[in-house]
Amino acid sequence: MKNCCNDTRSDNAFDMRNPEDQIQAGNDWYVGDQFKQLAKPGLKFIIEQRWRCFGEALSDFLKNRTSKGEGEALDYLDAGCGDGINLQWAERFFQNNHIDIRITALDYNRLRIERVLEKQLVKEARVASLLEAPFKNSTFDIILCNHVLEHIENYRKALSEMFRILKPGGLLLLGVPNEGCFLAWLRNNVVQRSILKKTDHVNFFRSETLSVALSNAGFDVVRTFHEGFLLPYFWAHYVLTYFRWGARLLSVFGRLLPSQSGDIMIYAIKPLPGDLL
Repeated sequence: MKNCCNDTRSDNAFDMRNPEDQIQAGNDWYVGDQFKQLAKPGLKFIIEQRWRCFGEALSDFLKNRTSKGEGEALDYLDAGCGDGINLQWAERFFQNNHIDIRITALDYNRLRIERVLEKQLVKEARVASLLEAPFKNSTFDIILCNHVLEHIENYRKALSEMFRILKPGGLLLLGVPNEGCFLAWLRNNVVQRSILKKTDHVNFFRSETLSVALSNAGFDVVRTFHEGFLLPYFWAHYVLTYFRWGARLLSVFGRLLPSQSGDIMIYAIKPLPGDLL
């Protein structure tokens, strides 16, 4: 981690937890209804801004792709799907663009996958770790992996697995919190040091270090998006993001100072065989 992100954890920070144990313990991070975020105007605005970035990247990819024949269905994976908020958005996006798609969901949390299937958001869903993705090489045209990599200690292996299961010429949409920036360091090490004892984030990425990690995994980075703004005090950030006007204000700050944004989203491509020569 030290080569690709700022590892500012304390020795008291916990490792990635066993999801089944946490489900039984009622840990809200593992059992809470993620769709409730859409009922909060500020959080809904933040999620909608992520969707806007994803949509821009997908539109650009679909316009320029050469790896799939006209009229053929695309294979799409939501890697770390949670309760399926982004699955619902993806289905609408592809329907609105008149594109045939086969969507697959993956999450290591059994409860999340059960909810996805109950809502009938996808026909195929797998309970598995992204470190050992249960798919053949070159299975997917598009992979979305949003706010997952910061939880995986061996993130290089996760990137390697996504590279393996992505088709040549395929698209990876990768989103992480911008917790390697200066304001996040200030929050975690000076203003609110208790966060490092409570968080289950084990990687603290910046856009530059995440781009290096992607390049080392074999991807070509096409574009980086920054959204929101990271206030160096959690509760102030929470209060502002509860309201739509507060989230909009943070978005303005983020555009003025993108290096201190709240979110990083990267659009990367697995090169075609000829591009590797």
